[in-house]
Amino acid sequence: MKTLNKIKQKDIQLAFYMTQFYQHHILNEIMKFISSCGDFGMSWLIVILITNLFAKTRDMSIDILIALIAATLIGQVTIKTIVKRKRPCHTYTNVSLLIPIPNDLSFPSGHTTSSFACSTVMFLYFPLLGIIGYIYASLTAISRLYLFVHYLSDVICGIILGTSIGIIVYII
Repeated sequence: MKTLNKIKQKDIQLAFYMTQFYQHHILNEIMKFISSCGDFGMSWLIVILITNLFAKTRDMSIDILIALIAATLIGQVTIKTIVKRKRPCHTYTNVSLLIPIPNDLSFPSGHTTSSFACSTVMFLYFPLLGIIGYIYASLTAISRLYLFVHYLSDVICGIILGTSIGIIVYII
Protein backbone atom coordinates (compact mmCIF):
# COMPACT_ATOMS: atom_id res chain seq x y z
CA MET A 1 0.00 0.00 0.00
CA LYS A 2 2.92 2.34 0.74
CA THR A 3 4.30 1.79 -2.75
CA LEU A 4 0.96 2.68 -4.34
CA ASN A 5 0.75 5.86 -2.27
CA LYS A 6 4.29 6.81 -3.34
CA ILE A 7 3.42 6.20 -6.99
CA LYS A 8 0.27 8.29 -6.60
CA GLN A 9 2.22 11.14 -4.98
CA LYS A 10 4.84 11.10 -7.78
CA ASP A 11 2.06 11.03 -10.36
CA ILE A 12 0.47 14.13 -8.84
CA GLN A 13 3.81 15.95 -8.41
CA LEU A 14 4.82 15.39 -12.03
CA ALA A 15 1.38 16.35 -13.33
CA PHE A 16 1.60 19.72 -11.59
CA TYR A 17 5.27 20.14 -12.50
CA MET A 18 4.43 19.97 -16.21
CA THR A 19 1.99 22.88 -15.95
CA GLN A 20 4.82 25.26 -15.05
CA PHE A 21 5.86 25.20 -18.72
CA TYR A 22 2.55 26.66 -19.89
CA GLN A 23 4.11 30.13 -20.23
CA HIS A 24 6.08 28.83 -23.26
CA HIS A 25 3.54 29.54 -25.99
CA ILE A 26 5.45 27.84 -28.81
CA LEU A 27 5.90 24.69 -26.71
CA ASN A 28 2.18 24.81 -25.87
CA GLU A 29 1.30 24.83 -29.56
CA ILE A 30 3.74 22.02 -30.35
CA MET A 31 2.34 19.81 -27.57
CA LYS A 32 -1.26 20.53 -28.56
CA PHE A 33 -0.45 19.67 -32.18
CA ILE A 34 1.36 16.42 -31.33
CA SER A 35 -1.46 15.33 -29.03
CA SER A 36 -4.16 16.19 -31.56
CA CYS A 37 -2.43 14.06 -34.22
CA GLY A 38 -3.20 11.05 -32.04
CA ASP A 39 -6.91 11.83 -31.68
CA PHE A 40 -8.96 8.88 -32.93
CA GLY A 41 -5.72 7.27 -34.16
CA MET A 42 -5.70 9.69 -37.11
CA SER A 43 -1.92 9.83 -37.55
CA TRP A 44 -1.78 6.03 -37.56
CA LEU A 45 -4.68 5.73 -39.99
CA ILE A 46 -2.74 7.97 -42.37
CA VAL A 47 0.36 5.79 -41.94
CA ILE A 48 -1.78 2.71 -42.60
CA LEU A 49 -3.24 4.22 -45.78
CA ILE A 50 0.16 5.26 -47.13
CA THR A 51 1.96 2.01 -46.28
CA ASN A 52 -0.91 -0.01 -47.75
CA LEU A 53 -0.19 1.52 -51.16
CA PHE A 54 3.12 -0.33 -51.50
CA ALA A 55 3.51 -4.09 -51.78
CA LYS A 56 6.69 -4.03 -49.65
CA THR A 57 4.87 -2.47 -46.66
CA ARG A 58 1.37 -3.92 -47.10
CA ASP A 59 1.75 -6.69 -44.49
CA MET A 60 3.07 -4.14 -42.01
CA SER A 61 0.12 -1.88 -42.82
CA ILE A 62 -2.36 -4.63 -42.00
CA ASP A 63 -0.56 -5.44 -38.74
CA ILE A 64 -0.51 -1.75 -37.75
CA LEU A 65 -4.27 -1.63 -38.29
CA ILE A 66 -4.74 -4.75 -36.17
CA ALA A 67 -2.48 -3.28 -33.45
CA LEU A 68 -4.42 0.00 -33.50
CA ILE A 69 -7.74 -1.82 -33.15
CA ALA A 70 -6.39 -4.12 -30.42
CA ALA A 71 -4.90 -1.17 -28.49
CA THR A 72 -8.24 0.62 -28.64
CA LEU A 73 -10.27 -2.41 -27.57
CA ILE A 74 -7.91 -3.48 -24.80
CA GLY A 75 -6.87 -0.07 -23.46
CA GLN A 76 -9.75 2.31 -24.18
CA VAL A 77 -12.71 -0.02 -24.04
CA THR A 78 -11.68 -2.69 -21.54
CA ILE A 79 -9.04 -1.46 -19.09
CA LYS A 80 -10.33 2.12 -18.76
CA THR A 81 -13.82 0.75 -18.05
CA ILE A 82 -12.50 -1.59 -15.36
CA VAL A 83 -10.03 0.79 -13.65
CA LYS A 84 -12.15 3.97 -13.89
CA ARG A 85 -9.31 6.30 -12.94
CA LYS A 86 -10.09 9.99 -13.22
CA ARG A 87 -7.76 12.20 -15.22
CA PRO A 88 -5.71 14.82 -13.35
CA CYS A 89 -7.79 17.54 -15.04
CA HIS A 90 -10.97 15.94 -13.66
CA THR A 91 -9.59 15.76 -10.12
CA TYR A 92 -7.75 19.09 -10.02
CA THR A 93 -10.16 21.39 -11.80
CA ASN A 94 -8.31 24.56 -10.79
CA VAL A 95 -5.72 23.98 -13.56
CA SER A 96 -6.58 25.75 -16.82
CA LEU A 97 -6.13 23.32 -19.70
CA LEU A 98 -4.69 24.17 -23.08
CA ILE A 99 -7.11 21.77 -24.79
CA PRO A 100 -10.77 20.89 -24.28
CA ILE A 101 -11.30 18.67 -21.24
CA PRO A 102 -11.48 15.01 -22.36
CA ASN A 103 -14.63 13.17 -21.34
CA ASP A 104 -13.20 9.69 -20.93
CA LEU A 105 -11.06 8.13 -18.22
CA SER A 106 -7.32 8.21 -17.64
CA PHE A 107 -5.75 4.76 -17.23
CA PRO A 108 -4.01 3.80 -19.48
CA SER A 109 -3.26 6.60 -21.93
CA GLY A 110 -4.98 5.62 -25.16
CA HIS A 111 -2.82 7.93 -27.29
CA THR A 112 0.31 6.37 -25.81
CA THR A 113 -0.94 2.78 -26.02
CA SER A 114 -1.91 3.02 -29.67
CA SER A 115 1.25 4.92 -30.66
CA PHE A 116 3.54 2.38 -29.04
CA ALA A 117 1.56 -0.57 -30.43
CA CYS A 118 1.83 0.80 -33.96
CA SER A 119 5.46 1.90 -33.58
CA THR A 120 6.44 -1.53 -32.30
CA VAL A 121 4.91 -3.20 -35.35
CA MET A 122 6.75 -0.74 -37.59
CA PHE A 123 10.02 -1.38 -35.76
CA LEU A 124 9.71 -5.14 -36.08
CA TYR A 125 9.13 -4.86 -39.85
CA PHE A 126 11.43 -1.92 -40.64
CA PRO A 127 13.64 -0.78 -37.74
CA LEU A 128 14.39 2.66 -39.22
CA LEU A 129 10.70 3.43 -39.69
CA GLY A 130 10.07 2.06 -36.22
CA ILE A 131 12.61 4.43 -34.67
CA ILE A 132 10.80 7.35 -36.30
CA GLY A 133 7.55 5.88 -34.97
CA TYR A 134 9.01 5.56 -31.47
CA ILE A 135 10.14 9.19 -31.52
CA TYR A 136 6.61 10.24 -32.45
CA ALA A 137 5.11 7.88 -29.83
CA SER A 138 7.43 9.27 -27.14
CA LEU A 139 6.49 12.84 -28.04
CA THR A 140 2.83 11.81 -27.90
CA ALA A 141 3.32 10.37 -24.40
CA ILE A 142 5.09 13.52 -23.23
CA SER A 143 2.36 15.70 -24.72
CA ARG A 144 -0.30 13.87 -22.71
CA LEU A 145 1.61 14.60 -19.50
CA TYR A 146 2.31 18.17 -20.54
CA LEU A 147 -1.37 18.85 -21.25
CA PHE A 148 -2.40 17.65 -17.75
CA VAL A 149 -4.68 14.93 -19.11
CA HIS A 150 -2.66 11.92 -17.87
CA TYR A 151 -0.53 10.84 -14.96
CA LEU A 152 2.94 9.36 -15.50
CA SER A 153 1.68 5.88 -14.52
CA ASP A 154 -1.03 6.13 -17.24
CA VAL A 155 1.66 6.81 -19.81
CA ILE A 156 4.13 4.18 -18.55
CA CYS A 157 1.42 1.52 -18.57
CA GLY A 158 0.37 2.70 -22.03
CA ILE A 159 3.96 2.22 -23.23
CA ILE A 160 4.15 -1.29 -21.76
CA LEU A 161 0.68 -2.29 -22.99
CA GLY A 162 1.20 -0.81 -26.46
CA THR A 163 4.61 -2.39 -26.92
CA SER A 164 3.22 -5.77 -25.79
CA ILE A 165 0.29 -5.51 -28.20
CA GLY A 166 2.65 -4.62 -31.06
CA ILE A 167 4.88 -7.62 -30.35
CA ILE A 168 1.93 -10.01 -30.07
CA VAL A 169 0.35 -8.75 -33.30
CA TYR A 170 3.67 -9.12 -35.14
CA ILE A 171 4.24 -12.66 -33.82
CA ILE A 172 0.73 -13.85 -34.60
